[in-house]
Amino acid sequence: MITDSPILQALLATSYTWGMTALGASLVFFVRGVQPKLLDTMNGFPAGV
Repeated sequence: MITDSPILQALLATSYTWGMTALGASLVFFVRGVQPKLLDTMNGFPAGV
């Protein structure tokens, strides 16, 4: 992996982050309702709390 070109490494890293974002966003289609306590916890993580 270290010997691969930097362009290939950037492409792989970008593809990975895009895939993880798409996977997380796709949960919207499968989750019907979220309990308010769980929602508060999930909103706290991005805020660094």
